[in-house]
Amino acid sequence: MSEKDSPAEKPPRKRSRKTAADKSTESAKAEQAAKPARKKRTPSAKSKAKSESNPAKAKRTWPQIKSRMLGTLWSIIWKGGLTLTLVIALYVIYLDSKISRQFEGNKWQLPAQVYARAMQFYPGQYLSIDEVIWELKRLNYSQVNQLSSTGQYIVQGNKITIHMRSFEFFDGPEADRVIELGFGGQKLRTIRDLALGNLTTARLEPVQIARLSNATGQDREFVPLERIPEMLKDALLVVEDRDFYHHHGVSPFSILRALYSNIRAGRTVQGGSTLTQQLAKNFYLSRERSFNRKFNEALIALILDFRYSKDQILEAYLNEVYLGQAYNQGVHGVELASEFYFAKPVDELEYHQIALLVGLVKGPSYFNPRRYPERAMERRDLVLRLMAEDQLISPREYQIALNRPLGIEDMEKSAKVSHPGYLDLVSRELNELLDSQDILDAGVRVFTYFDLHKQTAMEDAVAAGLPLLERNKKVSQLQAAMVSVNVEYNGISALVAGRDTRLSGFNRVLDSQRNIGSLVKPAVYLTALSTPQYHLGTLLADKPLSLKDEQGNRWQPDNYDHQYRGEVPLYQAFSQSINLPAVNLGLAVGVDKVAGTLTKLGIESAINPYPSLLLGALELSSLDVAQMYSTIANSGRYQKLTSIAAITDAVGGVIYQHHNAKETRFDQDAMYLTKYAMKRVTLEGTAKKLKQAFPTIQFAGKTGTTNELRDSWFAGFDQNTVTVTWLGRDDNKVAGLTGGQGALEVYIRYLKELNPESIADQRPASIKWAFVSEQTGRQAPPGCGKVVNLPVRAAEFLATPACM
Repeated sequence: MSEKDSPAEKPPRKRSRKTAADKSTESAKAEQAAKPARKKRTPSAKSKAKSESNPAKAKRTWPQIKSRMLGTLWSIIWKGGLTLTLVIALYVIYLDSKISRQFEGNKWQLPAQVYARAMQFYPGQYLSIDEVIWELKRLNYSQVNQLSSTGQYIVQGNKITIHMRSFEFFDGPEADRVIELGFGGQKLRTIRDLALGNLTTARLEPVQIARLSNATGQDREFVPLERIPEMLKDALLVVEDRDFYHHHGVSPFSILRALYSNIRAGRTVQGGSTLTQQLAKNFYLSRERSFNRKFNEALIALILDFRYSKDQILEAYLNEVYLGQAYNQGVHGVELASEFYFAKPVDELEYHQIALLVGLVKGPSYFNPRRYPERAMERRDLVLRLMAEDQLISPREYQIALNRPLGIEDMEKSAKVSHPGYLDLVSRELNELLDSQDILDAGVRVFTYFDLHKQTAMEDAVAAGLPLLERNKKVSQLQAAMVSVNVEYNGISALVAGRDTRLSGFNRVLDSQRNIGSLVKPAVYLTALSTPQYHLGTLLADKPLSLKDEQGNRWQPDNYDHQYRGEVPLYQAFSQSINLPAVNLGLAVGVDKVAGTLTKLGIESAINPYPSLLLGALELSSLDVAQMYSTIANSGRYQKLTSIAAITDAVGGVIYQHHNAKETRFDQDAMYLTKYAMKRVTLEGTAKKLKQAFPTIQFAGKTGTTNELRDSWFAGFDQNTVTVTWLGRDDNKVAGLTGGQGALEVYIRYLKELNPESIADQRPASIKWAFVSEQTGRQAPPGCGKVVNLPVRAAEFLATPACM
């Protein structure tokens, strides 16, 4: 190998070492060299480059574009549909919850139904056949020759046969039945159930006297479906919804059929909405005409039909449907409408009456039978024809019904007559007894002690008596307050709050406080007779008296006739209502004790024990006086007065019941003697007109007159009833009447419409009859001067051996 080829002899290769700055410079030069080349590219080359990088987007055909659009549209549709479905589902859930809550709870704010007392029957009862007939007429029973249904009676001589209605009393339901009442004189002798035999007791259903409506302006009386006549249900379906039991809440076929019928008749004769839709509209929706409301109506109808049975829906409809207007209250439901137009329950309606009610569903205002009888008759006859065509009634029944008049009752008779004074008292007691308005609006039934016979007689007595007194006594602007109480239960049975017995407003029985005058005297004499020092023959001083009070004011009471008798027997001072003997007696026993007696008799207000109290310087309401005299009539047994016997809820559960428990507050001997003295008042004293008007009846009572004849009072009782009467002027000016001239006259007029019963007190064993000298006040034999036979306490009365 030559030297030339030897590696060792080649010169070494130099490596250039580049810094970071050199590299950066070279990179910049390269970029500068590349820029001119990029600028020379054409747009097509650019597109081509892009196409080469994404070949799918190189070119779009119409099928591709259409496919893409359809895909987008389908995405929007299914997403929107899903959203809409979700919204509708949530709305349906909301509606379902709302519907269920209302439909299954208290569907309506029902008015409180107020009932009078039920007329009771028992053998030996002091009751006339005329009283029973009067009550039957007020209950809208029909007198017939042969019984065929409930609500009818037959009179044959001294017997009445009654087909009684069923009724749910507060102490349990009673089925309808036929009873026969046998009378003799003024008493009920026998009671017989024609199916079961003799009875010891029976009772009529009570009269409904009022419906205390709520703020909704709606009035209805709920009735279960089984109590509604089949004919009414069938007729309603024939006219309003033939396919009710076959459709699912909404019926397109019904809409088409109604359209065809209306075109054929040339007027609207049928509606397209189902009963379920009508219920949905009335129950849940407003009456606005809009697509939104119709949509909701249909949707609610479908929900109702899905969730509830047809019978449940029909029952709700029959109790909800609007059928008229009673003053400011809407009449809803067939039961209330039956009472409103025909004054009878729905299960006693005849075919022509059923047809009218069904016809009114279409338009209660347009077909109002009281305002437009021709329209109502035409509509009723159309319904009857449809009933006949559907074979609900026979051709003969159709012709009979067609010839019947409308038979609409007067508004005042069909709508429950208001007795504002009494109902004011009931409302006040309800507010005290019930915890909340919700309970009152839940359809409570209020059973009262109201006696319609007594109330009617009382209203008539005031309405006729006051004008007569004003004319005869030359007085004017008289007002009145009257109240009667059932002695057995201390239940308020009648109340008139003013001269205009139909006018609500100031209640003079409850709210007017007036001086009671001589009505206080029974408390004075009862206080004395409760002690052994006094008896009915005790002599009392009747002479002028002058007293000075702590302020130095002098009080000089006087007798009404300004005469002085020296000494008079206690019973005579009482019966003649002589002032000075009563004052002297009250001062002797203690004014504070007299005040205590008034409190025990039931007066709850504070009583100042001033001497003037002994002549009635005490302001009380008529109801306070009735409380006081009811305790006396009950022989000293106290029980607070009330108008309410019981309250039940909508399903019959007892919420409240008044228990007849009396508290004995006075000695029976003293009470017997006091009541005897009050009987003498009506026999020979200031109320002797009672004896003249009712010679065979024994009453007890007391007249009362205040200073300057501003107030005229009478408080009295027979065996069963305590009544307080006040006459005067609202401005407290002179009325010009004593108790005997004014209040007593109205009381007598009141009693003449009734059947009062004599007081029959049982004499205590410790009370004996004895002859008492009116000169000495001690026992004396007959013929020994002027003596009188009086009841006395045998143990405390000392006999005198001979005349003195």
